[in-house]
Amino acid sequence: MDSQELPDNGNKGFRYMLLRIAFALLFPIFVFFLLSFLVCLLAIFMGELSISDPISMPTQCKIVSSSVDIRSSKVCELGLLNYKAKHVFDSCENSKFRCRYDYYWTSVFKVEYTDHSLDQMQLALTEAPNEALPVSCRPDFGVAWLTKDKFKVNETYDCWYILGTPTVKLYNDGFFSCQAKDPSLTEMMKRYLILRVYYLNFVPFKSYFI
Repeated sequence: MDSQELPDNGNKGFRYMLLRIAFALLFPIFVFFLLSFLVCLLAIFMGELSISDPISMPTQCKIVSSSVDIRSSKVCELGLLNYKAKHVFDSCENSKFRCRYDYYWTSVFKVEYTDHSLDQMQLALTEAPNEALPVSCRPDFGVAWLTKDKFKVNETYDCWYILGTPTVKLYNDGFFSCQAKDPSLTEMMKRYLILRVYYLNFVPFKSYFI
């Protein structure tokens, strides 16, 4: 009986040792990803708190000149991002996750408006749209030209300007059929975690050979 119990105790001790080794190896990895996840949540939360909507004031804008031009908007494939790249976490310019430029047509207006805080006339440039809209509803050259013709030169229209900056908006949010949206919280977390895994696996290996 004793000779049979000894191998059983030895097997249990060996399995227990393997479990301890596995736990010792996996626990730091688990803690690392947990901390990365918490840092991601904290960064997103602090970013949302720091972003405050600018104060816009209604006024009247006189169209001085108008034209149609092409614009570019920076779009990054990875990170905390948007069409305007205002949420870019890491552009990864030297990696395979490169940023690119998205081109779109826009109507450009030079306007004259009254800044009520300064009580004087100001000149500013404004665009419609002023950002790259989703491809499904992005204006082409023809739509941009028609938009330009909706605002006649030397005519006055309702508009909004941002206090403290020469930024003017001629149209409301419903002027175009869609709007560029910020990425969702889930999307931002997913891209952040992908970026972390990428750097964990690729960047140290790459820097070792450089």
